[in-house]
Amino acid sequence: MFARSWTNPRHGRDLNGPGRVGRTRSLPLLAALSLCGLASAAELQHRHLMVPSDPQAPRTAVAAPVSAPAARLFPLQANLTQAFPVEAANADGSDLWPCLGHTAGNPDCLLVGNPAIQLPRGGLVTGFPSFIWSLASGPSAVNGVGCDALTNGTTGVQPALYRPCAQLDTWFEDNTNDPTDDLLQHITVTQGSKVIFDSGTVDYGPAGPIKYPVNVLLSTDVNFGFWPGAAVGPNNGNCSADIGYPLSAPANPGATYVVAAGQTCEQPVAGKVRFATVTVLATPKYTPASADVCRSKGVPSPCFTVTWTKHQEIHQDFEAFFQ
Repeated sequence: MFARSWTNPRHGRDLNGPGRVGRTRSLPLLAALSLCGLASAAELQHRHLMVPSDPQAPRTAVAAPVSAPAARLFPLQANLTQAFPVEAANADGSDLWPCLGHTAGNPDCLLVGNPAIQLPRGGLVTGFPSFIWSLASGPSAVNGVGCDALTNGTTGVQPALYRPCAQLDTWFEDNTNDPTDDLLQHITVTQGSKVIFDSGTVDYGPAGPIKYPVNVLLSTDVNFGFWPGAAVGPNNGNCSADIGYPLSAPANPGATYVVAAGQTCEQPVAGKVRFATVTVLATPKYTPASADVCRSKGVPSPCFTVTWTKHQEIHQDFEAFFQ
């Protein structure tokens, strides 16, 4: 049983009706929400959902029957990739990438090819993946933006003041046929015993009516450590505070929320960095909170906390190096 409280940054722009943030239909990838460790609703600007607007093409029948894959989550890939140097580059406030190809019109997808055509369905644009990242901002850093919030210009929690070092992308395939349980993800980044990033538990909500299997890309803007004036924890700097949590009703709010993990972020240093990502499908259980808890969180009473009973879990962990 998951017993954390996680703040919810749930639904972004859904181009194809209801569905879980971060999910697409069948083969095309769903590129989703970016988590920046922000402490207000303005953080939701960094979380967006892009879903293919065209139906899944039928698959060619095979001559002989084959065994069906297990009904579970299948991890595919996890990367730390270059973030676009201009935040919210699209007209709708979303990042320029990740960007998925569609066969119908999508004004936020890039043109590719010679002569240029709209990025076709099945195509994906992301930043360059890298193993070595610079702590200091400047020409040698990716995008000129370093990975230390104290030195790269990040000065606060609002989107205009937050400069991500990179995007953290996790891809997986969901073959669970489970549209009712909540999709959860928790990302922790450490150097030895030090925590330098913690997303909290992010509840993207249930998938709703979709066709399985679906490929999912969860994209999170990340920086590390804390910005000036945010050195005191827990839930300081890039260790996310509660967002949209506790809940105002004993039900999913229909939007993503985040439950803080209570970690204290410390400043990153040169050396190896470990990324641990846990992605879960789980059944929520809602419990009334005391008036004191609601008041302490700045939420009107009555309010509700949540625990989860886990059904599926995958880990997509990797390392990088700061210099």
